[in-house]
Amino acid sequence: MNSGRSYIFGPVPSRRLGRSLGVDVIPHKLCNLDCVYCEVGPTDKRAMRRQEYCPADGIIAELKEALAEQPEIDTITFSGAGEPTLNSKLGEIIHATKGLSALPVAVLTNGTLLYLEAVRNDLKEADIVLPSLDAVSSRMFGMVNRPHPALQIETIIEGLKTFRKEFHGQIWLEILFVKGLNDERSEVERLRRAVREIQPDKVQLNTIIRPPTNAVFEPVAEKELFRLRELFGETCEVIGVSGARPVTAQHRVNHEEILAALHRRAMTLDELARALGLSHLDVLISLGIMEEEGLIDSFFYYDRKHYRAIEEQEGNPVRNMSFKIHLN
Repeated sequence: MNSGRSYIFGPVPSRRLGRSLGVDVIPHKLCNLDCVYCEVGPTDKRAMRRQEYCPADGIIAELKEALAEQPEIDTITFSGAGEPTLNSKLGEIIHATKGLSALPVAVLTNGTLLYLEAVRNDLKEADIVLPSLDAVSSRMFGMVNRPHPALQIETIIEGLKTFRKEFHGQIWLEILFVKGLNDERSEVERLRRAVREIQPDKVQLNTIIRPPTNAVFEPVAEKELFRLRELFGETCEVIGVSGARPVTAQHRVNHEEILAALHRRAMTLDELARALGLSHLDVLISLGIMEEEGLIDSFFYYDRKHYRAIEEQEGNPVRNMSFKIHLN
């Protein structure tokens, strides 16, 4: 893929999102946090104001060009070297992306601006939103995330809770633990209570893997991450294993299995993943392709997205659509 593009990078292997095509909508290190563990470097452009920092038209044009090359990818991911929700045109760009591809759209965000209705509206068409929450107490929030003075952790948590009520896609909440800071017992208990109130689809525990902004900070031990996982319940998983490298593995998905399940009854993504023993990402990619093919459709019931099979019509038989995708 053309490496001369300004806003599109990859595809790159991701521990959480398979082969990810990155979309960068913010200048390098424009952020409202200056986290001690950030691998990108110190925040030299601290901001809270939302505006069109990178042009929506240019981003969409590059994305269209990149997708036309038909790279082998699993997700289109808005991330990069800054906080993507600071771009006021993010919703417009996501909407255009959904018109270009059936692939899942993911957004990596620090979650600090979800208290703003405009930000929540911008993210409504995404399939997966991956916000962060590393601390609940104001003291620890200041020590780990070093926020813009205008940010208050209580407001951020309320924003996450409101977003959960409004957002119909998947929320995968990341907690990154730093040794000697937010791994202390009282802070972990605060985090556990906050997670219970936010109700994300997944909780993902991480630690420092790549060199941080300040080399004095260290990762927590792998065994400690797995101990912490037990405190956060069955939706929690460990993604930060020291020394681990993202590995792209080939996985075979048979659409007939999904269709058979959906012909019996409408199901959510969670229900399908559990019933078929597949990852959420496996199933989400399959559902996007099948919906584009006209084999299934989706609807909302009690604010939860359900999928159902479309009955066979003459000239549109349900086909055996086994295919290969590359995932973690």
